[in-house]
Amino acid sequence: MRVAIGGLYHETNTFNAVPTDLGAFQTGLGAAYRGEEILSAFNNTRTVIGGFIDASRRYDFDLIPTFYAQAGLNTGTVTREAFEYLENQLIKEIRKIEADGILLFLHGAMAADGYDDPTGHTLEMIRKAVGEEVPIVMVHDLHGNITRQWVEEADVIIGFKTAPHVDMYDRGLEGGKVLVSILRDGLRPTMALEKPPILVGGGLMTIVDQPLSMIKAPMHHLMALAREIEREEGIVNVTVAAGFGHADVPDAGLGIVVTTDNAPELAKEKAKQISDLAWKLRRDFLADRVLVPVDVAMRRALAAEEGPVILADEGDNTAGGGPGDGTTLLEALKEAAWPDAALFICDPEAVKKAIEAGVTGEVEMLVGGKTDKLHGEPVKVKGRVKLISDGKFISLRERAPVKMGRTVVLECGATHLVLTEYPTSQTEPKFFLSVGIEPSKKKILVVQSAHLFRHYFEPMAKMIMEVDTPGITSPNLSRFTFRRVRRPIFPLDDI
Repeated sequence: MRVAIGGLYHETNTFNAVPTDLGAFQTGLGAAYRGEEILSAFNNTRTVIGGFIDASRRYDFDLIPTFYAQAGLNTGTVTREAFEYLENQLIKEIRKIEADGILLFLHGAMAADGYDDPTGHTLEMIRKAVGEEVPIVMVHDLHGNITRQWVEEADVIIGFKTAPHVDMYDRGLEGGKVLVSILRDGLRPTMALEKPPILVGGGLMTIVDQPLSMIKAPMHHLMALAREIEREEGIVNVTVAAGFGHADVPDAGLGIVVTTDNAPELAKEKAKQISDLAWKLRRDFLADRVLVPVDVAMRRALAAEEGPVILADEGDNTAGGGPGDGTTLLEALKEAAWPDAALFICDPEAVKKAIEAGVTGEVEMLVGGKTDKLHGEPVKVKGRVKLISDGKFISLRERAPVKMGRTVVLECGATHLVLTEYPTSQTEPKFFLSVGIEPSKKKILVVQSAHLFRHYFEPMAKMIMEVDTPGITSPNLSRFTFRRVRRPIFPLDDI
């Protein structure tokens, strides 16, 4: 049994003015792999592709790697040229082989110039290439904006169940298992889709590792019901996708897909059950329930008896499209006379100047705020260069390489300012440890992350605050001008 694997990965924040061109798939965390390169890059990793690879061993099928590409952080709408090139590469490689089944990892929140739903288009093109008889099983991110076209073109859609995303590998394994069930065991998947008119902002999607204050988070309840339904007879998979609210495309927002074994009415019933619960809980998705003003957050952090206190920079969440050079919290730390803290800022120009000064060298320069005027103005800092690094390490979460570009640690009083060439999302302690900072011993840690940081940082944190910083990833969607998303939709419209 021959199974082709491949995919395309980009989470598109359409409010980011920096277009995602082909170069974004080649620098920083961006990469493109063809054929055996996919196996070399993802074997023994805790990724979706790693799950596909291990599924081939566990369920005894031949794996045929085709093409996979992912972009780095901090880029907006994918250019038409980039999307069409990458999609054509994937389809071209799939056409070369006679596969019995297809396993795909498509993020699901990509938006491209001329394509509101690139994921649906890619599924359509692959379906045309392989025909109606070849089953297609797709795994996607929790933030995928599911559309009707996905359901029409794919046989099974499987989404992440956790945020932070600690189940990527498991969903890859599940995809392989379901595909084998179709090919060998006669499984006849039938899917039902529900799209309640709810748009969810980043930072409001936490599902696992929740502190007591978050125990009533709506996604937690929706996923708990999904898992309960998934244990029922005849249910193959239940996916609840929060969607990606910072993509101004028609189908952005919450999506529920229930897959059954040849029981379409059961699928519709269960999808409607979850959708009804989501609508009942919709006001729990309002951002003001979780966001803390900057001045309040800093006051609480400085007054805390012990740390670390985690300040999540919600407006500049780089995994959600933020530039990584937001300066609101940097300015607040400077005003607090540089307390015992650590934070990251992407600023290639500042990195270059610090490297020129060398280790122990003193520098005075403007840092951050250089991508746009939405995330704060550049801040004048003066400090001593403590460390210069190549910015490379292996992540705990995915067991895959991380590339921050050339990286410098600048000592500003008791604050460690980490300057990087590429945007980073500090989702785990190794970002700090890789540059000689022990995060558990810091009083204040700033992370450019909406919720992915929680899995690793919650056990060590004495306090966590989602800070209401300005920027293009703010969970407060009322601050954005949406022109293309379906209306009416909550919370943009009070329905």
